[in-house]
Amino acid sequence: MIPESLAKLESDPQIDLDTALKQVTLTYQNDDDSIVRTSVYRDGLGCTLAYDFTPDQIRENSVTLQDLPSATPLPVNIDSSISLDAFFEESDADYSGRYNTFGVVVAHNGEIIAEQYDEFHSKDSPMLSWSMAKTVTGLLSGTMDLQGLVTKYDTVYAGDHMMTVENLMQMSSGLQWAEASKNGVSDLGTMWYLNSDSAGYAKDKPVDYVPGTEFHYSTGTTQILSEYLGQKMGGDLQSIYDFYQTRFFALLGINNAVVEHDEVGTFRGGARVFLTPHDWIKIGQLLINKGVWNGQQLISEQWIEEMMSPGASEYYGGQLWLNDMGIWVLDLPKDTVSLRGHRGQYLVVIPSKNIVVARFGAYGSEVNKDINRANRKLMQNVADLIGVIED
Repeated sequence: MIPESLAKLESDPQIDLDTALKQVTLTYQNDDDSIVRTSVYRDGLGCTLAYDFTPDQIRENSVTLQDLPSATPLPVNIDSSISLDAFFEESDADYSGRYNTFGVVVAHNGEIIAEQYDEFHSKDSPMLSWSMAKTVTGLLSGTMDLQGLVTKYDTVYAGDHMMTVENLMQMSSGLQWAEASKNGVSDLGTMWYLNSDSAGYAKDKPVDYVPGTEFHYSTGTTQILSEYLGQKMGGDLQSIYDFYQTRFFALLGINNAVVEHDEVGTFRGGARVFLTPHDWIKIGQLLINKGVWNGQQLISEQWIEEMMSPGASEYYGGQLWLNDMGIWVLDLPKDTVSLRGHRGQYLVVIPSKNIVVARFGAYGSEVNKDINRANRKLMQNVADLIGVIED
């Protein structure tokens, strides 16, 4: 249990774990109201929070697991001269002010050259992406583009409102969205925890601007993209699961990926992908390789280049952060891009140096309040690593 990862409750909730049904039920007393929520685990699909559907209805909509090829590990050639201690340093004993690093992995020229973990994690631990998943969704879009299933020019509808796949990739849908909490309420939290249909919620938001003209970071935008991709994958849960497992992850030598879905079946491409630390490195290396893996072009070079180029913002490409830290971290290469997830998940990719750095953890609430400072600290640690690697 990670302390204070949720807002403080007035009283302790009751938590019931049913291992036979593979579900967890939380009961919380709020004045005279008893609030009950159940999360259901399905093999291959992770957990889904029951809201409009009953746990039994969710369980009934499961998948037949794919018999995937054996995982293909990345080469490991540890360089003992590289220290990762700086990533684990803490200046505050209180949890809320700590960085709480779980693990750091560094790859150079496609090889793991350094890695370090806390006592609770290892190279085999499934690491939750949070918003790093958005880049995985962008790469899935590119896979489908190369296979002739999707193009960046495709029109996606939200009622009468029209936008393109490219608009969605670049966080420029035209739809209103409040990612951050205002007075305890956010579109993000409402979409995830008070709706069964994440894309439907995002598409019901009012039109706020002309698509492609403004950048508005929105997990809802990625969920609209996820729904569209799922439709092109076949539409039903089994077809979607089969596609991303066999036509993307398996081609990277990944056989243990878990992608969670909402109640109506849309994969939660905005936040909920689980991969091991080494497999996250593969995602970064795929960007460096311009879409090539083991000699096979999985994503077109053009798609990768557009993901790594400015779109509606000079600091954001296609579901991918560009080098917005370069103005503070002067020795960070200009071509640096990064995947970033809630409370300190990072995958930093530097094509010119052929370096990928993955960092996983759980920022305390005080650290998370000043996320730009936390980003700069992480990027400076990465920049410092470059000099050591190149010595």
